[in-house]
Amino acid sequence: MKLLENHNAFDWIHEETKRVNFKEWDSYGCRVLNLLPNRFTHYCKIMHPFYRDLTVKDETLLWRDCDPDELVDLANSESVTFKEIAKKYNIPCTKEINSSTISHQLGGYPRYLILPDEGTIDRETLHELLPVLTTFTRELPCYFHYDFLKLIHVLPFEDDVTDNHLYYGNLEDVFSLYEKGKDKLELGSPTYWWPKDRSWCIHTDYDLDFSLFGGTKEMVNQLLSKPNLECIEVDRNTRIDPDADKEQKRKRPV
Repeated sequence: MKLLENHNAFDWIHEETKRVNFKEWDSYGCRVLNLLPNRFTHYCKIMHPFYRDLTVKDETLLWRDCDPDELVDLANSESVTFKEIAKKYNIPCTKEINSSTISHQLGGYPRYLILPDEGTIDRETLHELLPVLTTFTRELPCYFHYDFLKLIHVLPFEDDVTDNHLYYGNLEDVFSLYEKGKDKLELGSPTYWWPKDRSWCIHTDYDLDFSLFGGTKEMVNQLLSKPNLECIEVDRNTRIDPDADKEQKRKRPV
């Protein structure tokens, strides 16, 4: 694996995504086509898991009513899926669902729920994801793009981070990149990663707690069929910002 000085290999993503129209943010927001290249036939959201804090017994208690500096111990927790939470609170599990949907529905986040990781895929999900990607990628080399915002304060000072990083290597190099960092901090998963033939692409935005995948119908079906992955099929026009579920409400008949 090597760090590339020339970032031209990233240009196709910039060229094939549509710019966000901030003038129409309230009605349009951010959509899949704003973050992933529009060449793909099929897309899905790879949901990052919630965690249930097993030390909290009162499920009516909200985070806003607790000490914001209270430490959370993930050692006393278990993973929970979006679908399980949606079923528990009778929330429609639509293409637009995200963690903010729960807050919108309940008036806040329950204290017993620990929100999914933002800006990175968790280790368990990454390990479930790789076999599917390997099947379709085979021996092709891959690119791994890290946004500058993910690099600062994580890489050692001697790396002198002043720009985005683009790495080139084998698919399994994503694991060594994940652990790259200082003082027990980790880079986590890339902001964007894709194989040399551009047959698929994954994006994890720094302030979203799910990832976006674009590829073929066969690839998306494989991801949807994995019992230990929570994926929701979407399309290019699916809204994905925190207010996305409000659009779904506008679609419902009165």
